Amino acid sequence: MAESFLDKWCGQPWLHATYFLGIVMLNVLIINWGVWDVPQKLMCLLAVFLPLHVFEELTWPNGFHFMMNKLIQKSDNPLAYPENKLTDMVTNFGAEIMFIVLTFLTPMLGNKVVIFIIFFGIGETFVHTLFSVLTYRHYRSKGKKTLYSPGLVTAWCLLLEAAIYGIYWLVYSKSFVMSDLWGLALVAFLIIFLVRLPFILSNKFKTTRFAYSEIGYLEKYESD
Repeated sequence: MAESFLDKWCGQPWLHATYFLGIVMLNVLIINWGVWDVPQKLMCLLAVFLPLHVFEELTWPNGFHFMMNKLIQKSDNPLAYPENKLTDMVTNFGAEIMFIVLTFLTPMLGNKVVIFIIFFGIGETFVHTLFSVLTYRHYRSKGKKTLYSPGLVTAWCLLLEAAIYGIYWLVYSKSFVMSDLWGLALVAFLIIFLVRLPFILSNKFKTTRFAYSEIGYLEKYESD
């Protein structure tokens, strides 16, 4: 039976598209560096950093999906659900599109996007650190000696740095007003519609249609 467009798109094409968009946004940032203000630069940087984060999670060293499903979600089929190729596409490609749109809406949204960047960067770093600790505890009896898990490096070195600079900007620009906290609505949208809802639906239907075929980084510990 021939694969549908969705099946093909949820393989490698969406990943390549995400990485391409990251390169495009890097060039957009370079071109506009002299004319954009700090919030817009930061939002564009996030659209550049996210593809790098996705690359670490799902291309090299890969394996975030298996770690999430087995250790966090306690799935009985960790290659298939709740995180799978379809949910990863919706979450990550959807987030990249969202970040690009927010980049060009920043002149209207102002520091609301900075609030979003701060909470996104800190949240991702906290979650990846927690997952890394849980991964180490689970696999240390099988020879794991570090806290690393896929996504940890880009979370700490890119996403957290963007968040820290966002805090710096809000403090030293003295431009923060209480209405900027509406940026939390953007965080809520991302979590509810691009992360939690795909997982809830995947857990409900538990299909193997979009299952992964590889474990990635954790394979060496699973094979022992």
